[in-house]
This record gives sequence, C-alpha cells and structure tokens, in this order.
Amino acid sequence: MFTALAGMVMAAKVHFTQMKYPIKRKQDKTVSEILYKNNVDKKDLKVKYEKSKLPESGYMTVEEYEAKSKPLAKKEISAKVLDKAEMPKDQNMVYVPKHDFKLVKYNDPIGSPELTLPRRLNFDRQINAQGIVSGDYTKLVYPAVYYYAQSDCTSCDLYLINLDPALSNMEKVQRANIINREPKPLISTDKDIDTKFIFRTLTPIDFSSDNTKLVVKEKIGHRHDGIWKTELWVYDFSKKQATKLPQLRDAIVHYWQERANLNLDDKRWDIYPMGFDANDENRIVVCAYAYTGETPKFMGTWSIDTAGQSSKLESVTTADIPISIIGYRLVEDTEVIPASQVEFEAKQAKKEVKNKEKQAKADKKIESEAKRIEYVRKIHQMDMETMIKVRAREQYKKEHKIKSIYRITGD
Repeated sequence: MFTALAGMVMAAKVHFTQMKYPIKRKQDKTVSEILYKNNVDKKDLKVKYEKSKLPESGYMTVEEYEAKSKPLAKKEISAKVLDKAEMPKDQNMVYVPKHDFKLVKYNDPIGSPELTLPRRLNFDRQINAQGIVSGDYTKLVYPAVYYYAQSDCTSCDLYLINLDPALSNMEKVQRANIINREPKPLISTDKDIDTKFIFRTLTPIDFSSDNTKLVVKEKIGHRHDGIWKTELWVYDFSKKQATKLPQLRDAIVHYWQERANLNLDDKRWDIYPMGFDANDENRIVVCAYAYTGETPKFMGTWSIDTAGQSSKLESVTTADIPISIIGYRLVEDTEVIPASQVEFEAKQAKKEVKNKEKQAKADKKIESEAKRIEYVRKIHQMDMETMIKVRAREQYKKEHKIKSIYRITGD
C-alpha cells in the first residue's frame, strides 16, 4: 500500500515538473522547412514593400532594366511624353499681347490652296505643310515634303491623322501631332532622284460633303523651268484607296484637237482643280488654261467622276460652277486676346495647379495605404497557409503513428 502511494506521488511530481519545464522534443524536419520557407518569403515581401515606399532608384535588377527598356509605341510616347510637355511660362509676367487662333474654311476662295516651298527646305531637308481638317472634325491630312540635296529635287507624301473625338473642335486641331499619324501615307509622289531639279508636291484641295473622299493635286515641274503639269488624285477613305485621274487631261487634249485642231502636247497648258461639285459630290471640277503670252487663255471648265470613268465639259466660256467648301484650316486670329481674359486664365491655371498638387498628395497617400494593407494581407495569408501546412503535417504524423501501432499490436 505504501509502495503504491509513493509511486503515485512520484508520478505527480514528474508530471508537474514537465508542465513547468517542458521537455524539448526534436521538431519534425518537414515542419521546420515549412516554417523556414515562410520566414524567408515574409522577409522578401517586407523588402519589396519597403522598396516600394522609396523613390525609384537607378539601381535595379537586369529584369527590371529590360522591362523598362522595352520600346514604346508612338501612341504610348505621345500619351506619356508629348501630352505632358508644356512650353515654359514666366510666372511673373501675367499679360503678354498675343493672337488667338480660329478655324476657317480651307478652300476659300475656291481653288486657292497652293503649296509653296520655302527656302528653309534646303536646310531642314523636310517640312510639314499646313493640314486640312475634314468637315466632321475626325480627320486631318497634311503634306510632308522632302528635299534631296544631291540632285536638288523634291518629293512628297500625304499623311492622315485621326483626331481625338473626346476634345472640342479647336483642341482636336491644336493637339494633332504627327506622332499619331497613320504610318502609311495616303498618296506618295515618285521618289526618283536621278533627274536633277525636279519637284513633285501634293496639295489637298478639299473633302467631299460626306467627308469620305479627298481631292488632291500633284504638281510636277522643274526648279528652273516652272510647272510642267498638274495631276489629279482622289482618295477614298471608306475603301482606303488612292486613284489617279489622268483621263481628264486626255479628254481635254482630245476635245481641243477635234474642235480647233490644236495639239496641246506641243503647248504649255495645265489644269486647276477647284473642288467637288456642290450639286454632285461624286464629281470633281477643274479649270483648264493655256499659257499663250502674258495672259493665260481659258480652256473651259471640266468635271470628272471620282472613279475616272466619265469626263465632261461643263462650260467653255465660264468658271462659274457651284463648288462645295467643306474642309477647315487653322489660322491666327487678327484680334488680340484681352488682358482681362489672360489674367483670369492665369488665376484659373494657378488654382488648377494647386488642386492638382493636392490631388496628387491625396492619391499618393491612398496608394501608400493601399500598399500597406496589401502587404499586411499577404503576410496574414502566408501565415495562414503555413499554419494549414503544419497542421496537415501533424495530422499526417498522428494518423501514421496510429496505423503503425495497429500493425505492431496486430489489432
């Protein structure tokens, strides 16, 4: 009896000692690996989080450098760089007399659009001429003229810029940039530079009333001999197709050969495209002139359909044919912006700058808090996943131990 009681007391002391000073058991290797991996991942996550709070550094990994070195598309460059670029302004000078801009009809007076080649083309090697805006303010086309010094000759391309529909009509034109132009030109002249002193230029005349077609003239000539001839072009935006219309010149030559036995191939003569017929948007009207002395001789008003299948003499005596005027161009207004408007705009601009700075600070604070919340969430998620893995391992060991006991006892 005494022996049994002494054994019970000794067992209780051992149990109490183990509770106060628990025996350090050897931890499972798999559990240690799980805990170790979790600690390493949390440290990496913390480093990334702390790094995200700092300004961008020039020290970066190869992967980060390659990601930032990828070439950008032209439109991405425009969105990230050109839209942010602004001319520096003197904040101390509020009022500087300057002219405003306005949009006016392009083909007014009718047949007046001409492309001149300034002397600076010889030095710049390329110039972009003034563009013409469609009547619905969706498109802008402009000629790009190239100069080749080795042969002293000129060629030209006609490009399209699709305007931003989210802006006002004036802003659409003012913000149009060649970086957003279509890569392929609508019409191109011959790029042959073997013959010296030849110039070839393209001048848009006007859009059709439905803004689906554009009539263009190509002038071909010699720098020291003047203009040789003018070719007629029409571009169809719906078909994305440019069509040259030499049939009209052939019809004029044939008419005067039959009527007056006049061989125009031996004469200096040319056509002047006027625009689209106001009564028929599918026909283009031109005037023909012969150079006979100081005063050009009128050779009739002619028209041709946009497909080049039907040439027609409208009048042999007058050029008084109704022509549609659709396109617009940007010009400098003659009136000066009043000082009160400039001062008001300057105050509004300062307020807008302050509001943008406040909004930027608020956005930065929100972004920082969002990063912190996301960091804490990921840490909790990693701990939770680690705990689930550890418990799964312990459950597996427990089940495996029970199965081993059953196999030993044979039960």
